Amino acid sequence: MTQPQFPIVDAEQGQPKFPDIPNSLANLDDAVLVYSSDEGEPQPREKKEGECKGEREFTFDGVDTSKYIEVLFKHERRGYYLNSTERVLEPTEYVIVQAEKGIDLGMVNSTGDVAYMKSLLREKPCEGEKTLSIIRVANDDDLKIFRQHREEEEAAFQVCLDKISGLQLPMKLVDVEFQFDENRVTFYFTADGRVDFRQLVRELAAEYRTRIELRQIGPRDEARRLGGVGNCGRDLCCSSWLGEFEPISTGMAKLQNLSMNPFKLAGQCGRLKCCLAFESQVYEELMKRFPPLETTIKTQKGEGRIEKIDIFNDTIYLHHLKDDYWEKLTLEDIKKLPIPKK
Repeated sequence: MTQPQFPIVDAEQGQPKFPDIPNSLANLDDAVLVYSSDEGEPQPREKKEGECKGEREFTFDGVDTSKYIEVLFKHERRGYYLNSTERVLEPTEYVIVQAEKGIDLGMVNSTGDVAYMKSLLREKPCEGEKTLSIIRVANDDDLKIFRQHREEEEAAFQVCLDKISGLQLPMKLVDVEFQFDENRVTFYFTADGRVDFRQLVRELAAEYRTRIELRQIGPRDEARRLGGVGNCGRDLCCSSWLGEFEPISTGMAKLQNLSMNPFKLAGQCGRLKCCLAFESQVYEELMKRFPPLETTIKTQKGEGRIEKIDIFNDTIYLHHLKDDYWEKLTLEDIKKLPIPKK
């Protein structure tokens, strides 16, 4: 296969040098930094919601959702497109789509209302923002090239590993992805802090004679790309359906009376599990019916401190410290007692 010809990045030919990585981008969580052989310097990921004056409303009014298509690429990378073909596309069909620079190939994952709503949830597009289009349905020749790229990605992974080892760079290569038209090869990696990747980009560009992107990602994005099974026995939420990562705190675990064992609270990425946030808001609403934890209440059996709340059975557990005695009270019992205001 003939590869598209692009200028080779070579320091000896007077190419502009990469600037140092800004301190503000040194600590990364999720994919926020891209090193590109043709842009010449690290670029922060664009935040679409920050560019909009206001977020798009979650409504179907006046929107023809029949043309919306969700396309799935390698390792749960997703894109949202308009169907410009004359036929109705079905899930599991492979299609050729517009890319940022060139064309790419992916599999239809959802269509219509579902795809439109996912595009709002995952990407939060701005009003008036142009949506890329599906060019055509992939044929047998396209799928043959697609499978060949998967084999080339395995070889490229090893090539990059060897170069990382030769340059002694403190980074971990996660994945490699070829764009369908070979106009771009993306290398996903993780690294701690600031690392000089300039020489690696040059060598990879010289090896593949095309646009090279090194995309630095965080541990959560790494788990999303690699996938796996959680201790619940289901596919990881981040690699199967979760749209965006939310901030997770240990306060969510405390609110749900979970054990503070870090090994139980951490997911495969080593960070707090995303599922800690799923019921957090419900717990917050239900907890408003009870006095706060650590509140001291006086009952007929003496003065005790609230150390546990059972929202499912509408009960609290008072710990009488003087006698080391536990007293169980229902929500109705609590309403009859004088509760000190904080």
